[in-house]
Amino acid sequence: MNTPAKTSGQEVKATNATMPPVTHTTAFYPPLRLAQAYVPPQRYGKTYSPAEALEKGTLFPELYSPYPY
Repeated sequence: MNTPAKTSGQEVKATNATMPPVTHTTAFYPPLRLAQAYVPPQRYGKTYSPAEALEKGTLFPELYSPYPY
């Protein structure tokens, strides 16, 4: 087993080849599950034709809401 090698000042560098690599995030964050997405199932209903969808900016009539001019 290798012992830590001393460098300048208080810094100690481990030289053991059997040590697992440590990423920078393990020192700051505990191993937690941060988020989980939930997307409910969606059903396709009525849709616009491709030409009308390009004109209105959406394929789905439920999402179409023009700005009043």
